[in-house]
Amino acid sequence: MSARILVVDDEAGIRDLLAEILADEGYSVDLAANATEARQARNAGRPDLVLLDIWMPDTDGVTLLKEWGRNGQLDMPVVMMSGHATIDTAVEATRVGAADFLEKPVALARLLETVRRQLADTAAVGGDGLLESLCRVSPAFERARAKVSALIASDQALLLVAPPGGAFEAFLPLLRRSGGPWVTVERQSQLADAPGAMAERAAGGALWLADLAPLSRLESRGLAIIANRRTQSGFRLAVGCSVDPARMLAEGRLDPGLFAVLGPGRVDLPQLGDLSHDAGEVAACLYAQIAPERGELPHAVREAIRASRLPGDFSELRALLEQLSLLGSDAVDWARLQSVSASEPVSADGHSALADGMARAPSNSRFDDAHFEAPLREARDAFERAYLEYHLQRLGGQVAALAEYVGLERTHLYRKLKQLGVRG
Repeated sequence: MSARILVVDDEAGIRDLLAEILADEGYSVDLAANATEARQARNAGRPDLVLLDIWMPDTDGVTLLKEWGRNGQLDMPVVMMSGHATIDTAVEATRVGAADFLEKPVALARLLETVRRQLADTAAVGGDGLLESLCRVSPAFERARAKVSALIASDQALLLVAPPGGAFEAFLPLLRRSGGPWVTVERQSQLADAPGAMAERAAGGALWLADLAPLSRLESRGLAIIANRRTQSGFRLAVGCSVDPARMLAEGRLDPGLFAVLGPGRVDLPQLGDLSHDAGEVAACLYAQIAPERGELPHAVREAIRASRLPGDFSELRALLEQLSLLGSDAVDWARLQSVSASEPVSADGHSALADGMARAPSNSRFDDAHFEAPLREARDAFERAYLEYHLQRLGGQVAALAEYVGLERTHLYRKLKQLGVRG
């Protein structure tokens, strides 16, 4: 079942645009033009996520957020949106329960990433969450969870270390503070530009930085300022790192003062190939979160994953399982995946067994000799239409997957699809 998202905005153009984008991504979308309609939608049923404008004609978004909190209806993530809000407004919104804040005009990539992350975090919270499932089948995950929990109990800043594509997402719900804001560093430059404001936004909650490795010296200094305000502002600091932080320190890429704060809280997260667990069982846990309505992961798929090398670790495994949930078992050449040994290198062109195993779906798109008699512009449009229709069908109508495959920014791709009359 697709996630249900409630969009609350008094501007019809923004509502319609967000509805179109989110629907193309496979979400179910409800619309409200003001606080009154938003109340009615919330009373009719709990949405999985709310995108809530701050400035509205009847009741502003922050007031509505407080009202839902008082009424016990703030049991879903609410992402605030505004084109005119100050830092104080954003801080107030997060303090009273907003999960995140988006500045208008909202960048498409950030919108979709925020929605995906909030829904993933919410799905993983609770006894049946992804981490809980992984701990049942993997001693490595159980040990990592125990270590993270102990560090949280001692109020230590956390440094989660894993290679690119690591299982960071499984641990994010554990890092949250009940009743407090969850603040993520969306742009590294925020650390250098306004570290104090970020610390203030996270007050009473938790602040998460996805990767320490690419930070500049100035951004690292900003993170050090945030770390030093952690106790004063009462928030939990958690940082991911895709390379060995000790190596970064030795190479002069990590400030010693910052390492002194983060180093004691280091936890090395399990990798898919860890010998203490079965990769097929781990994949089954992830598949149950991605597509709960599909039932158990087929035995043949588990066997193929056990025998395959996935250089992208959990991120690549997630992509494979999402493809499976969208297109079915026929979308992947499981025999080819199963025949690949765990030691086989990635091919010279950068493709792994995962990419090579993806089968092409048939297409109804046509491009014949008649197009060579047409003017160049018409011929080019015809080719682009056929090309995009072919790959959109092959990818199960998923515009996000199409954007990644063809190498276009999603906003540009949406415009091109509309211009060419291609519907997802």
